[in-house]
Amino acid sequence: MVKQLVSYLLSKATGPGPLEQLSNLLSSDSSATQVGLVLTERFINMPHQIVPPMYNMILEEIDWAIKDQEPYQFSHYLVISKTYTEVESKLDAEDDRPQKKTKKGEANAETFYFHPEDEVLQKHAMGHCVFDYSKQGEEGASDAKRAFQELGVRPQGHLILIDGKKFEGAVKAVGEYLGAES
Repeated sequence: MVKQLVSYLLSKATGPGPLEQLSNLLSSDSSATQVGLVLTERFINMPHQIVPPMYNMILEEIDWAIKDQEPYQFSHYLVISKTYTEVESKLDAEDDRPQKKTKKGEANAETFYFHPEDEVLQKHAMGHCVFDYSKQGEEGASDAKRAFQELGVRPQGHLILIDGKKFEGAVKAVGEYLGAES
């Protein structure tokens, strides 16, 4: 199962982008290279105030595990999250008919974050990338998600690679950004 996940992530982080070192990190047999995976999926209506304590708990538990001499000395952290881009409604496009413009506009679509902390983590990252999922939702699915806005939503995957030595600083910055009390 882990090999399949690693294979999937490597297939999405290909090319001469900022995550080209990820292949070496994940395929390395070296005990000096340990990549911790951080999955950031949560309920939609969960308040952002719970995020800093959750990241602090991760740091505490890793620290306890290291003190117990367990193998949790991560050299890097790979945060797996998601973003979205806005897409023009297929329903509106049927009425207007100039569909070539909508295709061109999608290529320059702005990326938005489901999780506000991802922007902060990205600033502390060695590299990051946004990718399309292998299995996309139905073509009309973005129309179902546009109740209060003109455009639909197309979710995408988001990878953020952080050096292990900088992860604690990134967690602290997330707390400051989201207004966590110390």
